[in-house]
Amino acid sequence: MIVVAFTLLLVYVVAYFYVAQQVLNANFKYLLYYCIVFLPVYTVFLNIIYVGFGIPVLNQLLQYSKEVLIFGGAAIILFGAQKNSSRLWQLTTLDKLFLCFTVLAFVYAILPLGEASLTNKLIYLKNILLIPIFYLFGRNVELTYQDWTNGFRLFLGLSLITTIIVVLEKTMGYHLHSLINSPLYHSEMKDIDLKGVFGIGYTFEAQGGKPRFASLYANPLELSASMLILAAYTVFMVINVRHRTNKLVYLFFLSAGIISLFFAYSRATFVAFFLMFVFMALELRYYKILIGVFSSVIFFALFFTFFASEDLRYFVIDTLTFQNSSSITHIIDWLEAIDSMLTNPLGIGLGTSGNMGGVETDLIVGGENQFLIYGVQMGFLAAFIYLGMLFIGIKNCHRFLKMDVSSKMKMVPFVAASVKFGLLLPLLTANVEAYLFISLVSWWLIGQSESLRKAYTPSLNPPRPQLLV
Repeated sequence: MIVVAFTLLLVYVVAYFYVAQQVLNANFKYLLYYCIVFLPVYTVFLNIIYVGFGIPVLNQLLQYSKEVLIFGGAAIILFGAQKNSSRLWQLTTLDKLFLCFTVLAFVYAILPLGEASLTNKLIYLKNILLIPIFYLFGRNVELTYQDWTNGFRLFLGLSLITTIIVVLEKTMGYHLHSLINSPLYHSEMKDIDLKGVFGIGYTFEAQGGKPRFASLYANPLELSASMLILAAYTVFMVINVRHRTNKLVYLFFLSAGIISLFFAYSRATFVAFFLMFVFMALELRYYKILIGVFSSVIFFALFFTFFASEDLRYFVIDTLTFQNSSSITHIIDWLEAIDSMLTNPLGIGLGTSGNMGGVETDLIVGGENQFLIYGVQMGFLAAFIYLGMLFIGIKNCHRFLKMDVSSKMKMVPFVAASVKFGLLLPLLTANVEAYLFISLVSWWLIGQSESLRKAYTPSLNPPRPQLLV
């Protein structure tokens, strides 16, 4: 393990300093590439480094190294731009919502509200700030079609590796997280005692103790959610590339993502996949996708009726009727969160819900719904602002897709709208904003889409040149 850990550490250090140099030169596309490659494997990377070296300080340095790049990049945009003096702060409605959400988070971090310590509140605040910061990147960093294409291609390569590993996991019936001693890492670095049938956490098992696999991701739920980006990008490219060979290549990568989704065994994301395909078909006005979706639904219905095992049938029926243990847990957590919000409409303070950094296990209220997680901590206002960020972000992307611009210009808004729409269902059943890759990169996409819409909408532009805000 130490050889693998040393190799990964060496590669990371070299890549990190190269990206840092590029960020200092305001070449932010490399920060995007860093996030696309590193954030999906973040937890597994730290796990291997700790098991290999056993040095907590080293892990802490690596853990916060990403924040140095991200917050440093944000500082350069806000305070270090050469044209900062000519910046015109003409905010869109979506900008104002993000600003309100950020201010609200700062206020609740400072207020003496709740039982969480000030340190934990600040850690949670840091995690919340990543959302507006990545939106800020999207609004201010000018990336070309080729820049995004290179980023997505990196993710396709990573997804192929992910699929190969998850197939090996399924074939051998053994989790990668067991191989890298995930319980040791979580116990000594996070003070978390992993439980479950496989000893690596309950998220790695389905009803009846059947295994769920996560490959290089932190858990199966994060793996399955991340495949939404792969699906949105590959579908867009299949529709827009010319040659049949190229279409087949993207279909191959889409198939790889679907395989990963199957082995991750996430019910919410599986349903979200079908709903997202319907959404994409309507956005692209390519109704053959609908035929494929409905054909798949009919196929699974027939398979479930005539060929599925009794265990699978009971699993589906219990899920639909909210009688299995996972569904019951969701309902209990939802009711607990709703009761907390009704009792405390202004919230009970940061660090009291969800499973992001800064939340103590003994203080958790609810936690199985992203909207309720923010509502429990910062009240109804925060929940509605967050909902508004999602709704208006998707709506504005939809508006841009209706404009008379080239297909290349529509790629980023299409992927942004599709992914955020696809995440709506998982957001109801999990703390999705804790999945760093899918959360942060999709907010970057939303920010970029808002800049495109603003640039191509005459009514939103002043009569003089301006730097996008």
